[in-house]
Amino acid sequence: MSNLDHVRSYYEALNSGDADRVAKHFTDDAVHYYTRLGPHRGREIAENAQWGVENVDGQWWMEHGIEQGDEAVIEWTMTWSDPKSGEQRLNRGTEWFRLEDGRIAEIRAYHHGDRKNPSGDLLGFDHGARGHTTMDDWQAPTSPKAKASSADPAVPGREAEETAG
Repeated sequence: MSNLDHVRSYYEALNSGDADRVAKHFTDDAVHYYTRLGPHRGREIAENAQWGVENVDGQWWMEHGIEQGDEAVIEWTMTWSDPKSGEQRLNRGTEWFRLEDGRIAEIRAYHHGDRKNPSGDLLGFDHGARGHTTMDDWQAPTSPKAKASSADPAVPGREAEETAG
């Protein structure tokens, strides 16, 4: 399996919300670095992904990737629901992967989204024309765990969604 195929498999696992399935893609001492929060290590990486699916309807899309040696880099899109407002959101970023023995040892995630540009879209770039995920493609997770969680009124923001639906 190529490094990019492994990353594709990891992204499929992310969308399942299954922490065990996600964790199988990583070395035991793997580290996931971010631009907006502290690093996650080992099993915590998989648990963070599970939280994203169950609590904010997170879904990740691998848009493009290249690889060389023990590294791979991708462009990604994440669709999610704002837990306070229920608003459907979309973020974009890139991740650099270092693999050891066919498993992910390190991810360096670069992500943007702020009040001036909440989607993180590249300004002036036509994401749709390139076949990238857009807000028109937004969809909630389909995993059984995510469906059960989305009906949980204890999850912030869900009351507004249920009332509006």
